[in-house]
Amino acid sequence: MTSTEAFFRGSQIYDPVALLRRGGETLYVACVGMKSSQRFMILTPSGEPAWPHEPLGSLSDVGWSLRAHQWHDVTPEPVGQNERTAKTLARLLTERAQRTSL
Repeated sequence: MTSTEAFFRGSQIYDPVALLRRGGETLYVACVGMKSSQRFMILTPSGEPAWPHEPLGSLSDVGWSLRAHQWHDVTPEPVGQNERTAKTLARLLTERAQRTSL
């Protein structure tokens, strides 16, 4: 088990939903707090916020944040039982990339 897996397994606050890998870098997208609130954070493997402007209020905001930090070309991998959130995030990133390249 990696330290990241231990962090998320022991956390009652963060529920990871997607993993992004680029070169030697890794980011996690996690639901924060209560599952019904749908707030998200982008975290480093150590559990720290990747950028200071979080938490984010929607998956769309996560997509914009990833785009602003040049992570929009990375395909999110599902983490956990629910693959829907990672697939939705991948679709949002693809749509944004297509819109901005026109």
